[in-house]
Amino acid sequence: MPITDLSEHNMKIIPTNPTGNDEIKLVVFDDCTYNVLVGVNKDGNTIDIKKQFNSMMKWPCFMSNDTIQLGKLSEGAYRVNYKLLDTSTIVSNPIAVSFSFNLIVAQ
Repeated sequence: MPITDLSEHNMKIIPTNPTGNDEIKLVVFDDCTYNVLVGVNKDGNTIDIKKQFNSMMKWPCFMSNDTIQLGKLSEGAYRVNYKLLDTSTIVSNPIAVSFSFNLIVAQ
C-alpha cells in the first residue's frame, strides 16, 4: 500500500528535501528495540528495507528511535518498500507491516 505522509507511520526522511549531495536517512520514531534491521537493498530506483522480530520470544517493547542509512542517492524518483516481518513459526501471516513510499532526490 503506497503512502504519502510518513508521519502516519512515525517516520521521517532526513533531510526533508534531499539532494544528490546528501547522506539520506530514514528515521523510525518509537520503534521497538527488538525490531532488527536485516537489510537495505538497492536495485535501480527501488530501495527495499526489511526489519524483523520474533513474537515467540515475548520480549518487552522498549521504544527507541531507529535511523536507517540510505546513503547518497543520485537525482531521481525512488520507490522505497518498507517491510516488518515476524519470524515466528506459529504465525499465519509473517508480514506485520508493509508499505511503500516515493522518495524524490533533487539535483
